[in-house]
Amino acid sequence: MNMKRLQLATYLLAIDGILLLYYAYAWSSTVYLSFALLTLILAYGVGRENRAAIKVALIYAGAEFFFGLLFLIAGSIYSAVDAAISFFIIHDILGYIQDVYREEKGEEGETDTGKDGRGAKSEKPE
Repeated sequence: MNMKRLQLATYLLAIDGILLLYYAYAWSSTVYLSFALLTLILAYGVGRENRAAIKVALIYAGAEFFFGLLFLIAGSIYSAVDAAISFFIIHDILGYIQDVYREEKGEEGETDTGKDGRGAKSEKPE
């Protein structure tokens, strides 16, 4: 099965945003509403492969994963779902960053050839 890059992170961010919308409705909380809107906007940005949105989503998912684990340790079983969603978002984004780095490194290797077609030698200071 061949998936588009960041498809899993986009879907999981959207699911997380919908869960936060439910919490905002159930508890009449504007704080949950603001985080739900942030998460849905991040889902859109990650789906469009916007680099700024990907960086913010990675930081946001990391913080959410940390607090999910913290609440899970404190005894809130429902935080396991939130921590799992955040973990898979982080995993997908880090895989995407690794692929992009490999592609950019491969393009650099192709453009570092000299006039005679040989690769340029770099001198390493000791």
